[in-house]
Amino acid sequence: MHTVSPSTVLALLLFYGALFLVIRVIKPGIDPAERKTALLIGGTWAISVFIANYLLFRAGVMSFLPWINNFMHTFLWIGICLTVLYLGVRETQPMWIQFVVFATFSLIVKYAEQLLFGTWEHPHFFWVFQGNWTYVLGWSLADGLYPPLTFYGLRLIRNAIPGLVVL
Repeated sequence: MHTVSPSTVLALLLFYGALFLVIRVIKPGIDPAERKTALLIGGTWAISVFIANYLLFRAGVMSFLPWINNFMHTFLWIGICLTVLYLGVRETQPMWIQFVVFATFSLIVKYAEQLLFGTWEHPHFFWVFQGNWTYVLGWSLADGLYPPLTFYGLRLIRNAIPGLVVL
């Protein structure tokens, strides 16, 4: 694992920022009617994945993410960037394309974090598939489930939380 330094944190922030600019081509802004939905999606994913990353590390199925990397990955990348991406593609793209887009972005981000922080270095994916590349690819494919899980999750809770924009 590499040392976390201000320069690696800044480099990752710049990388996220560049990807966010690409995402903004797809979704230039969040409509006022979608803000509540965006906050719910982003907050739910960020908090749950932040906790899950640590618990999965403790269970031996995930490598440790330094706290700053875990925070940036879950709150900035997943909570903000992927939420905006989801809102931009959910109405215009079929679910299978959404899956591929999210898995691809995830793969790119994981390799950038691996390069900068030395993270995502686990030797297997759930002990079934051996090798670091299967570990990174496995978690990237799992991240491809963000759109269907969000879609069906919103449909489940839409009656409990008024004001959500659910398709």
